[in-house]
Parts: sequence; structure tokens; C-alpha cells
Amino acid sequence: MQELEKILNNVSLDKSASLISAIDKADQLKEGFDVTLKIGVLRNYTIEGIEPYLKYHLYKSGIKAEVHFGNYDMILQEVMDPESHFSKNKPDLIILSLKLESFLPDYETGNWNFHDVRGQLSELLIQVMNNVSGPLVINNFISPFYSMNGIIGDVAENSNQRRIQRLNSFIEDFAAKNSSQVMLANWERIIRKLGEELSIDYRFWYSSKSPFKKDFLNEYAKVVANIGKILAGKVKKCLVLDCDNTLWGGIIGEDGMDGIKLDNHEFPGKVYYDFQKSILLLAERGILITLCSKNNEEDVMDVLENHPHSLIKRKHLAAWRVNWKNKAENIISLSEDLNLGLDSFVFVDDSEIECDLVKKMVPEVDVLQVPKKIYLLPSLLMTHGQLDTLTETNEDRQRTILYQTDAKRKEASKSFATIDEYLYSLDLHAKIHLVEDQEVARVAQLTQKTNQFNLTTKRYTEQDIQQFGKLTDNAVLSLTVQDRFGSSGLTGVLIAKKENSTGYIDSLLLSCRVLGRKLEYAFVDYCLKYLEGQWSIAKWMAEYMPTKKNAQVANFWSEMGFQIVEQQEKKSIYFLDGSPQQIIDTTFIKINE
Repeated sequence: MQELEKILNNVSLDKSASLISAIDKADQLKEGFDVTLKIGVLRNYTIEGIEPYLKYHLYKSGIKAEVHFGNYDMILQEVMDPESHFSKNKPDLIILSLKLESFLPDYETGNWNFHDVRGQLSELLIQVMNNVSGPLVINNFISPFYSMNGIIGDVAENSNQRRIQRLNSFIEDFAAKNSSQVMLANWERIIRKLGEELSIDYRFWYSSKSPFKKDFLNEYAKVVANIGKILAGKVKKCLVLDCDNTLWGGIIGEDGMDGIKLDNHEFPGKVYYDFQKSILLLAERGILITLCSKNNEEDVMDVLENHPHSLIKRKHLAAWRVNWKNKAENIISLSEDLNLGLDSFVFVDDSEIECDLVKKMVPEVDVLQVPKKIYLLPSLLMTHGQLDTLTETNEDRQRTILYQTDAKRKEASKSFATIDEYLYSLDLHAKIHLVEDQEVARVAQLTQKTNQFNLTTKRYTEQDIQQFGKLTDNAVLSLTVQDRFGSSGLTGVLIAKKENSTGYIDSLLLSCRVLGRKLEYAFVDYCLKYLEGQWSIAKWMAEYMPTKKNAQVANFWSEMGFQIVEQQEKKSIYFLDGSPQQIIDTTFIKINE
């Protein structure tokens, strides 16, 4: 990984030669990557220039990218022919990139019918979606920069401007209705950000059907790469925030409650107010909010609870470290407290010294410094995209409360002499059943985000989970946990397949929030016995695929009574003849179907 970082840290994205040279070197590396992501590109124009940008943004996250471009303007042939290279390659992520001018020969003249074009586009999107197995990224279209009929032409009912707006509404609705498989790369937003001059290359559009400049390709690649990162499990789960000159202007210990800058009316106070609004939007999507500040805790909590314009309250915090220790040490402590890997954290601070310290001492953490141009602060978190998600579930909306409840459990455990006494006191109830329609999004999300207790670390989309549920020889079971403190939500998944009388455990994973309660043993024991009854299973096969993060489950199958039959570099294969034996005591867990 150090060699990869060294190569990428010297890249200048403004210089194509620098980028291409670095990517060529990175392509030759055999180490430094955690996972490989195969990307297939279907297009009706020349878009090969996006490849180095895609690889750059994925390589920065330790993801090896293999990018394959389908033949020019042969989209349906590529996806419908099982012998095509595209079909045989089975990409993990598919980009369908359409330029309206190529799709619609009469675009420039304006002599085209909106309903006809929408019908053709709808048929194409459906055909592609139904003939690919991976997630699909589509784009909307760029509205004309100039009106062909002057000022009056922009408002005319049949103008290109109005018709493209309606086409874009159709595309966005299509993505929303098929959100389990389809995602949108918003070209209109990229154009608004960059403008025509930095986006469109008319010379190469006319000479080689290559319309986009490097700035546009870079922004387009960022969107796709962020989707790829989530699919590969490279997700950020926790935001760590400084307070002084980050959540408010000024220093609370020196300026006092009345002296800090935080309000909804005037600069610079409104900057910090709007930044707090952006943080709460992330909290609603399931991102954990924590504080890491060199301050007196009483002063900080006084601002949160009593300042008239502080939107962030104590109730929004999953944890905090407000003291005079160094911030790297405090972030490590937060990681241990929340049971999250350090690479799940994004740290925001105004101090260059503090940012550099965290970068050096805990390089796994993403570090963002408060912009010198303070008016750019409200958009900081949205601009970088590390905290993106593909879905929002009920567990996301309740995540802070769930972690706060976990903190109460940890505190309660201190009053018991042994762990077993504590576990028996919890009154644990485990609800286990075949996954239901309303659980599909959460199950897919768990496969994408769970890294520690995950035996195979296979990543699945909602479409994949739905497909598993339709097959008689496949099963997806979910685990929802409740105890005397409340619900922990849907926190466990087991995916199994059947071949003749042998059962194969494809995936087993549990959220880190429920570890330490022996739920994994009860969950697997119940699932295997249930499936034996449904499938008449005589033996089970299971695998453990080691990663940098799942070492804690290396011996799990042995603990369940499985015997190792083959040990390879990238996986260990286990075998169990008959039913699992109740080796671990889980009698304190009540199973509800």
C-alpha cells in the first residue's frame, strides 16, 4: 500500500501525462489492493479518457479497477449476446453512458418528437437493466448552452431546452423506481459546477466523438468511483468533529457563549450554522456524529444545549472526546468505544497542525481541514463525497440512538462479576426468518458495509438479494435483536445455497454493534437446523476469506464444530457432517421466528 500511495501522491490531475504515467505504474503493482472491481462501460460516444480518472479515485481507496469498454455504439449487442466479451467478463459495475446527440441524429435541427425519443430511451434502459447482473449507472443529458431560436425559444413548448428537461425528469424517475439496481450520475450538476469552458471539447467532439475535457471526466469518474467504493465495502460511517472554529467561530474558552460566531443571519455565524445543518443531514442518513475537541467538556456541552443557534445537541452525538489529550489518541479511543475500524472515520478540524498529526498517526482516517475561505465550509462534506450512501433504511435513521443504547449496555455490564451473568441479565430475543421485502435494502447495505464479523466479505446489491430470494435452492435469513434496553435492529445476515444434499454457506455477517453477546452462535445454529429441515441437508460446506479487518472470525467455523478440509492463501474451506453441535452455551437467547 505504501508504494501505491507514493505513486498516487505525486499525481497532478491537471496534467494528463502525469496521471496516465502514475496509473501505468500502479497497474503493474501486485500488492497494495484490498479488492478488485470490474467496471464495464457501455457507450454511444468516445469515453475512453475516463479510465485513468476512474482508476485514480478507486486506487486511492485500495480498490484495483479493471475497466472494459464495450464496442462503440453497440450497447444492446454487448449485453444481449452471451458470447460478447462484455457478457463473459461479468462486470461488478456497469456504466451506461449516453450522449443525446449520438442517440438522436436530428438533435441539432430540433426535428424530433419527445414521446418517440422517450419511448426509445425507455426501451434501451429496460433492455440493458434486464440483461446485466450488476448495478447500473446511467446519466441524464446536458441542456443546450445556447438557444437556437433566441430568447423566446427557451420557453417554447417544443424547444430543445424544454424537451431535454422532460427527458431528464424521465431518467431521474426511472432511476428512482429502479433504485435497487440503477444509480444516476448527474451530468447537469457537473456542468453547473464546471461550466461549458471546462467541460466540453468541441474540437475533439467533431473530430473523434470525444466531447468531454479532463475536468468533466474527473468529476464524472468521482461519482462512479464513490458508487464503486460503497459496493467494495469502502464506506465511511463516522464523522469526528472539532468544535472551536469548526462548529462555531471563535474559541468558547476565551470568547464565551456570547462571543462565539454562530447564528442564522449574519456572516460568519451563518456559515457555521449552515455547516451544522449539513452535519444533521448526514446524521439522518445514518452517519455517526462524534466530537474530538481540546476543550473543557462543560463549556462545549453548554454551547450544544443552550446556545440559541446550535442545531447540534448532545442527543445527536454517538460519542465524544472533549479533553486535552492529542486528537489521534482520542480518535483511536473513539474507534475502540464504537467498535469501528479507523478507516470508517472522517475527521474535520480547522488546525493544520492537528490535521497533520492525525494524518501521520492514524493514516487510515480521512482528514478534511476547514477551508481558509470559510464560506466554503457548509459544502465541505458534500463536496468530498466520502460519506455517500446508496440506500437509506430505518436502521440508518435510528443509528445514533442505537449506539447510545449500546453505551448504556456497556455501562451496565460493569456491575456484573462475569460476562455470563451480564448476558443472562439482558433478556435477549433474536428474531430469525427468511428475509422479507422490506428488509432487502438493509440486508444489501449490511453486505456492503460490514467488515469485521464477515466470513467471506462478499458484497451484494438489493437486486442480488431479491434474486436470491426468488431461487428455491438459495436462502437469505436475517437476524433482528432485542433486549431489555431496546432493539438493535436488523444486524445479522446468513446466505446459503443448496446443491443436491449439500448446503453451502455463501455469507455470514453480523454488525459490530451486537458482537460480544454470542448471538452469532445462536444465529448459525438456528439457520442451519432450519435449512436442514427445508432442504434435507446431509452436510455443510463453509469458507473463511481473510481480510485486513476480519481476523477476529478466523476460527469461527472451528468453534461451530466444522472441520477444515483445505487451506489456501485466500480462503479456508470447512466441512460439517450433519447438524451443528451446541458447543457454545446460548440458552440465554430466546429465538423468535
